[in-house]
Amino acid sequence: LNSYPTFEIFERSLIFMSPKMLHLESVRCGVCDGDRWSPYASGKDYEYRTSDDTFEVVQCQACGNLYLNPRPIAAELPTIYPPTYYSYNYETSINPIALKAKEILDRRKVKTWLKSVRVPLEKLVFLDVGCGHGRYLKMLHQLGVPKSQLYGIEMSQAGVDRLKAAGYPCFFGRLEEVAAQLPQRSFDSIVLLQVIEHVESPRYTLQLLSQLLSPGGCLILETPNTQSLDFNLFRQGYWGGYHFPRHWNLFDRQTLTQLATQANLEVKQVNFLPSPAFWILSLHHIIADRWQNPTLANFFDPLQNLMLLSLFTGFDLIRAKLGFSTSNIQLVVCNRQI
Repeated sequence: LNSYPTFEIFERSLIFMSPKMLHLESVRCGVCDGDRWSPYASGKDYEYRTSDDTFEVVQCQACGNLYLNPRPIAAELPTIYPPTYYSYNYETSINPIALKAKEILDRRKVKTWLKSVRVPLEKLVFLDVGCGHGRYLKMLHQLGVPKSQLYGIEMSQAGVDRLKAAGYPCFFGRLEEVAAQLPQRSFDSIVLLQVIEHVESPRYTLQLLSQLLSPGGCLILETPNTQSLDFNLFRQGYWGGYHFPRHWNLFDRQTLTQLATQANLEVKQVNFLPSPAFWILSLHHIIADRWQNPTLANFFDPLQNLMLLSLFTGFDLIRAKLGFSTSNIQLVVCNRQI
């Protein structure tokens, strides 16, 4: 009888020390729905350590798409996106100087979006899928777009509540859950920034967005690009763009164009933007995992290290100017006139 408490303590210690494993499911290709693949890369959650799983990236033998397989089930989303996730704490997780610099760059980015808009600003109907704390919605309002025409979708209930309280029509949940609540064929401009790589079905996502666009309306999409120098250097498992286990599909120009065509969208522009975070994270992962040097790895923080952010931003800008692709691809696709 006296041994029972000892056994209970031992059992608890085993539970405490046991690896954190996620519930995973096998999936098909997110671009062509194929089910024939070959192994491509593997790695762990080097950033948030949400599990001890080793995740596998496979390549579709039909279209070449790279995707996580198996991947976490939808019920694991609160685990793999913990409260400390950077986009939930955007204004406090980034170095204040870097935040100010990004704000300047974002304002320039917003003005480039407006070049594809065919209506006056006061009539623009806009949607940001994955709007975060609403920085783009606020910038557009400052430029003259009424709040009632600036829609957002976000997975953070607190963020949605703050934006709704400020007068913006925002919705909590995933696009596929809230699309029916949005005005169909009404949006002159939609942005999907660093989101499509996170969704369950990229094909379905673009189909939904094409139904939300007004005739001639444009979708601006940004996502990691696997046709880049840093990807080729770190492709075996340490590339920052893998973002294990949160990036479920990884694209290049060919697979993105295929997705757009399937959704009856016409590609108008392809641009390559700087992506310093993937360079820094790739080096962080190698140092933390292969070298087993967490102290040095902490130096490679894409949210705080201004020197490295400046260095790799400049490097990517120069390469893009010279015609090389970076690991951040931007597509401007428009709804075909009906």
